[in-house]
Amino acid sequence: MKLFIVFSLLIILTVFQEKISSFSLNIPSSPGYYQDGDFVIGGLFSLQVTQGDTRTRFGFHSTTYIPEYVYIDFTKHYQHLLAMVFAIETINKDPNILFNLSLGFYLFNVNFIEMKAMESSMALISGESPPTPNYSCRPEKSDKLVAVIGGISAGISTQISRVLSLYNVPQMSYAPYNPSLGTGVQPQPPYQFPVNTAALNQGIIQLLLYFDWVWVGLVVPDDMRGEIFLRNITEEMTKHRLCVAFAEKVPEFPAKDTTDRQRFLERFTLTNVIVVFGDTYSLLRFVYNIFCNSPLGNVWITTSDWDITILPFGQSLSYTYFGGGLSFSDHMDELLGFKDFLRGVQPGKYPHDIFIQDVWSNLFECPYLDGYWIRNLSRCEQNGTLASRALHVWDMNTSPPSYKVHAAVNAIAQALREELLLRAEAGLLDKRAPGAPPPWKIPFSICSPSCILGFRKTPLEGKPFCCFNCLPCPQGEIANETGVSNTMAGDHIYLYS
Repeated sequence: MKLFIVFSLLIILTVFQEKISSFSLNIPSSPGYYQDGDFVIGGLFSLQVTQGDTRTRFGFHSTTYIPEYVYIDFTKHYQHLLAMVFAIETINKDPNILFNLSLGFYLFNVNFIEMKAMESSMALISGESPPTPNYSCRPEKSDKLVAVIGGISAGISTQISRVLSLYNVPQMSYAPYNPSLGTGVQPQPPYQFPVNTAALNQGIIQLLLYFDWVWVGLVVPDDMRGEIFLRNITEEMTKHRLCVAFAEKVPEFPAKDTTDRQRFLERFTLTNVIVVFGDTYSLLRFVYNIFCNSPLGNVWITTSDWDITILPFGQSLSYTYFGGGLSFSDHMDELLGFKDFLRGVQPGKYPHDIFIQDVWSNLFECPYLDGYWIRNLSRCEQNGTLASRALHVWDMNTSPPSYKVHAAVNAIAQALREELLLRAEAGLLDKRAPGAPPPWKIPFSICSPSCILGFRKTPLEGKPFCCFNCLPCPQGEIANETGVSNTMAGDHIYLYS
């Protein structure tokens, strides 16, 4: 029986090893943008939405479905990546932060595809793309990885966390706060930036009361975050005698039935004021349905998580198309020097940035090659400035995700600084110094201290076994170890000179 089990395990391990090996072969991979440093921070960003990715990766089929009408280059999302580059450049210019040590980065575009997020997470661990799971193929890259910033949605963040938590690599998500993160199977959920949802709800309620808008429609994404907001805002509206005209959940998968789409739009004729909660990606189907119909003329109340200027096919849109709108945003301090940094960004300044040329070709509308959907990059305006671009494709103001990315980099740098200070106190930064113990101490949590040599443990009546007294050993017996309950005869001990 034992021989059969061992033989079966050998077969399983052999097949599994072949499967692992196949993972690193013939997988359409996404290249990364790497800059070396003493410490490296990974970045996983979503710069583009394309029609469904049906590739099989690591034995799993991608469940992400993108409808065929959607093709978007999120040029504004390139600012998220630039915020990370800007923060790292700023830190590296100040020798007092990391004591002449430098930060580097390893950046990937995962689009909005969960399997691509897993692949890129493995590439960060493996050190190369395509990745080889459980192997450090480029230790000069992977061994320097200290943390990862990403992704932009709960689904993307969850898949990243499932990979990074296996290797104890901390992750900071810059997505809108989602209570569902951390409730799944991953042992180490991503760190999130907290948000005061109660303040948002109160702000919306006060706005409705101020204008006497008592008949209000609600639109939320069909996920846990939308469900929680819908429940909380409905309770607050009821307390203040405000009525819900309708509550519409935007499904993840678009309905192809024309009748269903018509019903979806007819709901918006029931009231003049509609509260919309969600982010740009989760509301894509909602925006598309509105764009394909005549202007509605409602008043829209939303948050800065939803950028209404972003549309399928890259068309521009404004609140005038909707009728009018008011948007709530968290207070953010201006990032000192960030706008000047953005004005100086050009392809020639960052020749190793593999993403900038594609973004640049869309921002500056480079012509297509004859007969192909490929941009003619040689005819792009290489010396243009981002400040000259239209609002629906670029914004010089710092977006909330960019602000979070910048804050995440600084938080990681501060944590590294604290660790370096502790190591410096212990003499561990100097390679010539002996291996002194670190200055921190592990706290004790015991009921009774361990008995010293020559004493034995005796139980305390009515107490757990962790609690005991220490009594001297009987005459002729010894205890040659600490913390023992039984002694031994003294004639068993021999002394050697």
